Amino acid sequence: MHEILDHLPAEALVLDLGCGGGSFDASAFPFLTVHVDLKAPGAAGVAMFAQADASKLPFRARTFDAVICNHGLEHFKDLKPTLQEIGRVLKRGGALFVSVPDAWTFQDRLYRWLAKGGGHVNLFANPGELARMLAWYSGLPHVATKTLHTSFCFLNRRNLRPRAPARFSLFCWRWELPLLLLSGIVRFADRVFGTRMSVYGWAMYFGNVPEPVSVQPWTNVCLRCGQAHPSEWLEQIGAVRGRWFLFPLYACPGCGASNVYSRDE
Repeated sequence: MHEILDHLPAEALVLDLGCGGGSFDASAFPFLTVHVDLKAPGAAGVAMFAQADASKLPFRARTFDAVICNHGLEHFKDLKPTLQEIGRVLKRGGALFVSVPDAWTFQDRLYRWLAKGGGHVNLFANPGELARMLAWYSGLPHVATKTLHTSFCFLNRRNLRPRAPARFSLFCWRWELPLLLLSGIVRFADRVFGTRMSVYGWAMYFGNVPEPVSVQPWTNVCLRCGQAHPSEWLEQIGAVRGRWFLFPLYACPGCGASNVYSRDE
């Protein structure tokens, strides 16, 4: 999403839709971000928050220069009215970023089983169809689609929510070593057998995206904080070091956790 956010002027308005406590650090940018969700954030909260239904946004038409919907569309019960609202509040020369899980992947099936659906009421399996639908409702041209990978960080006990289903308690590990092994196995399977076990879903860009979007997938996703980094950059900063059995390791620049390293090509 930074291909959009990094180029917005200080007077821009951004809608972070279905964001919970925020899908990016709004304080790092000079423009104003309005966060919208059905549930109000906790005590930490966000600076500008509106509690509202995504299918009935309380904003005038053509208000926002960009809309960010990060891991949100799969949760909206009224999908088409929500897409109509996104198109209504977006400026004609604006930008839209959407990320969703691929419902056919091992990762999403596992998450939905553990979380008893996990609130995923919309299941997306065809990126081409989804891109065409989003372009039609937003009135913006489709710019790029990037495949996203997973680290199964939802199985990390550090990330377990207080009221998670009992299945999560059984399968979320107290130690990160099992996650390290799982990550290594699925990436090995993808590379050798051509599976998609480490795939999460897609990130899609529409409209005014000033920076070219690299569609090269980033396979190195942290098992603790979930940040993804390009393999070439990890090598350049010296984050790749050591091995664990057959797997090379890197230290996450964001949180310092040890992760299995793989080249992106």
